[in-house]
Amino acid sequence: MSDTQARLPLVDFLRGLALWAMLVFHLVWDLAQFGWIDHDAPYTPIMHWFGHAIAVSFLALVGVSLVLAETAKGPLWRSAKFWRRWAEIVLAASAISAVSFWLFPTTPIFFGILHCIALASLFALPFVAAPPIRALAGGFAALLAPHFFASPLFDARLFWWTGLGTYLPASNDFRPLLPWLAYVLFGVALGRWTIAGKFSSRHREEISDAAIPWPLPAPAGLLRSARNDGRVFRAVTFCGRHSLTFYLVHQPLLFGFFTLLGLVATPAPDAGDFVRQCAVQCVNEGVEAEICEKSCVCVVEKAKNAGLWNNLARGRLTEPEKSTVHDEAIACYAEAAKK
Repeated sequence: MSDTQARLPLVDFLRGLALWAMLVFHLVWDLAQFGWIDHDAPYTPIMHWFGHAIAVSFLALVGVSLVLAETAKGPLWRSAKFWRRWAEIVLAASAISAVSFWLFPTTPIFFGILHCIALASLFALPFVAAPPIRALAGGFAALLAPHFFASPLFDARLFWWTGLGTYLPASNDFRPLLPWLAYVLFGVALGRWTIAGKFSSRHREEISDAAIPWPLPAPAGLLRSARNDGRVFRAVTFCGRHSLTFYLVHQPLLFGFFTLLGLVATPAPDAGDFVRQCAVQCVNEGVEAEICEKSCVCVVEKAKNAGLWNNLARGRLTEPEKSTVHDEAIACYAEAAKK
């Protein structure tokens, strides 16, 4: 069976949507990294849960895809294509780790989403042909395991990948096996209920999106809506069919774009960072933290009103401007120190 015959457009379309959501997430991260938006923007609760939702969707679709591949081709553990694809994911994960250790040595990606997909796929193999209730039970077990079995014994770096340690290692993308394996197994259960068993082996060549009785109206409705604009559907589905390439290429392109943009344009200075650094320096000189923060915020506001903010933040004040800012700083301190 060809790749096209073995694929469901709905699965590729949903995977494509997840990829574009991931691109939006990384775009926000890159904008903050390069100073175009607030440095803390990627770390808000909304972005935190947005990132988790994207990861859940990827992993669940991995589970569905495993069932689809087994239904189309037979046992995966005997499929050369499965193992080639698995090796590609492992190599891609290794490359991302190597690059991240170089670019972000304090927060490297040592076990991110690709690492998790590679290992979780192996753990999911015994469930792919089993009754879906087993995958569902295994998913709940994986989801609850960190709450019951976390221990300092797993705090050593050698065991960080398990997710059973008692603290969160510093990383730009940390998706340990537990609890994230749960969502792959939930995807397997969903795939077993919706795909496996619907076709006999002699009808495998007939697998198509229209023939799959998806029980969830929302995805099916979303698919029909997208098909009203064939270009959108084809573009999103194309990305879903080439998900690994999309994943590996999008961040270098974003980084390259913002790097080149930095050669011709400079982002506005981050007032929040300036206030934090100003306040720390003030506190180190023995002033109360509350007075320091109020005073530093006041200095930024007055500098902006006087049109001196960019030069102040970038250390480009002329001597007359330094005198003006100094006078304003004294006034701000006096105002903040009033009881």
